[in-house]
Amino acid sequence: MDSKRNLLVIGNGMSGARVVEEILARGGADLFDISMLGDEPHGNYNRILLANVLESTQGAEDILLNPLSWYEQNHIRLRAGVRATRIHRFARRVEIDDGSDEPYDLLIIATGSRSYLPPVPGLRTDDGRLRPGVFGFRNLADCHGMAQYAAGKSRAAVVGGGLLGLECARGLQRLGVEVTLVHRSSHLMNQQLDAIAGAILRAQVEAMGIRVMLGAEIRYSRSERCHGCHPRWAGMWCLPNDGGRSRHLGLRRRD
Repeated sequence: MDSKRNLLVIGNGMSGARVVEEILARGGADLFDISMLGDEPHGNYNRILLANVLESTQGAEDILLNPLSWYEQNHIRLRAGVRATRIHRFARRVEIDDGSDEPYDLLIIATGSRSYLPPVPGLRTDDGRLRPGVFGFRNLADCHGMAQYAAGKSRAAVVGGGLLGLECARGLQRLGVEVTLVHRSSHLMNQQLDAIAGAILRAQVEAMGIRVMLGAEIRYSRSERCHGCHPRWAGMWCLPNDGGRSRHLGLRRRD
């Protein structure tokens, strides 16, 4: 009789995979049957290097941390390309967006964060999808989408002057796009730097040829105009994860 307990991990990003690595290192393979849910159709990768993929200095395969073979070798059942929609705590099962469910004895939620998209008019289509040319900067699909869309475009606006916004701006510039970086604070990387250091950083960024607009917020319209930010962009918008919001699942007491 199998005495192992079912361990289910929701999230196949860097944190979820790292947790599983630590569990395995402590003999967890003898204690648990491990299953993982991930909404991207591949193994775990290093999100810190996404900017390199955007500017094509590295390929997606170069930033993989745990390829699909790693899951097989460690007897981990990975369900890639699916998303958890509801947790039934008393029944100890998780509903999946494909209509199936997963039982568990122990559950780890490691869903990370997602790009914060400001609630401004015209950002999305009527059915809730991002308009063509508007991207988050959170995953490989975002990188591939931006790189493809940038072909033939001349201008891009990057909203958010944190670390990811700066990386996104530099990556788009290296694709041959004229970039304007729009940041609502009075200096760049305001969560990490003081005003003096932020001013030095701004000078370095502008020396690279990236235009910086501080103290500005977007009011995006279908005419593709950033009101309050005087240039007219007919290219693309990137909204990085600098102001990321944690993903969460509603816990409903139904059982």
